[in-house]
Amino acid sequence: MAHRPWSDLPELALLAVLRRLPSLLDLFAFAGVCRSWRSLLRSSAALLYLSSRPPLLLRPPCHLRRRQFRPLLAADGSDGFSLHALDDLRTPYRSLFPVSSAAAELCLAYSHGYLILLRGRARSDPVLADVLTGAEILLPALPPDRVPFYYGTLTAPPASPDCCLLLFYSKYSLMCCRIGEPHPEWARLPLERGQSYIARVLRFKDRIFAISNLGKLLTLEFVPEFKVERLDVGGLHPPLAYDRWHFGPQLVECGGELLAVLFVQEGRPWITGIHVFRLDFGRTEWAQVESLGDHCLFIDCAGKCPVSGVDPSCWGGRSNCVYVSAPGCDAWVEYSLDDKTWSQASVCSGDTISGRLLPPEVRAQSNEPRWPSPVWVYPSLFFWRDGMAS
Repeated sequence: MAHRPWSDLPELALLAVLRRLPSLLDLFAFAGVCRSWRSLLRSSAALLYLSSRPPLLLRPPCHLRRRQFRPLLAADGSDGFSLHALDDLRTPYRSLFPVSSAAAELCLAYSHGYLILLRGRARSDPVLADVLTGAEILLPALPPDRVPFYYGTLTAPPASPDCCLLLFYSKYSLMCCRIGEPHPEWARLPLERGQSYIARVLRFKDRIFAISNLGKLLTLEFVPEFKVERLDVGGLHPPLAYDRWHFGPQLVECGGELLAVLFVQEGRPWITGIHVFRLDFGRTEWAQVESLGDHCLFIDCAGKCPVSGVDPSCWGGRSNCVYVSAPGCDAWVEYSLDDKTWSQASVCSGDTISGRLLPPEVRAQSNEPRWPSPVWVYPSLFFWRDGMAS
């Protein structure tokens, strides 16, 4: 009797196996069996993994952080970049992102499994670096304008033919590179005058939304030509006192809804809470959300790519909670929308400290470099070229 090839196993049976794999290592072992299994994992990742499992926390080595914390060794025992799964904190994974170049590069953001970096003395050489393997995608050099870029994002996974890399540097224009083209080039695209700085970009239900640091909502279109439309949406008023470059408005998809997340101050010179708003498309206004239900949010100030999770109790997390990583933070802090309190858990000791105010080392982040700092990430393996975009 001839043996049946692994690649010929029924898809329904393989999906049943995927649902029962307990760890990230198991998922990578599954992907390593053959090409068809790897394709199945990628195509089903949004349904089976991205919505039900927490992102990994990419942590830089201690010597690259201005503030010193107790060292956390990478999986091979070296003081390098490490990846931590919230459902298995005792087993860090090694990231092959090169430590030697991290301190000399500017990280604008994380998107679709890649860090968006600017390299070189003039910060004119864009690079996409895989958060797990360190593999790089080199892109054409930027024009020699010497403008300070502050944010970047991918509109789709790099393998997608419609993928664009967007780099933002002013209120009035952005740089766009269509990575999917045979000979990608940079194009300067105008934003409407009177806009404020773009804080976040998110693809939601086949539309690309952008929110400014003043809470204005825009849509961006790139096909057949570039177009910016400002949406007249009321109900969102970001506070003026906090540092918008680190704690600016966030856009995130959660349970099929488009949410805006704001860090707020209430009578004190530091952040005291988080407010969440849902976009009511029918009324064209933001409505404040009192509860996320059985969902949680993951926000970070360096990667600028917030995500949501469902049923966090299955990996030991908390529902109706926001997990925040930021410069000056050892790992992450948690904000409960139930009792409006902050808590900080140490990856090293497991101790938890709770209070009404954002922990002091995070409050002091305005004096900290934005990079390197902890970033919430998913490996690029889990992004299908025609699937979920973040």
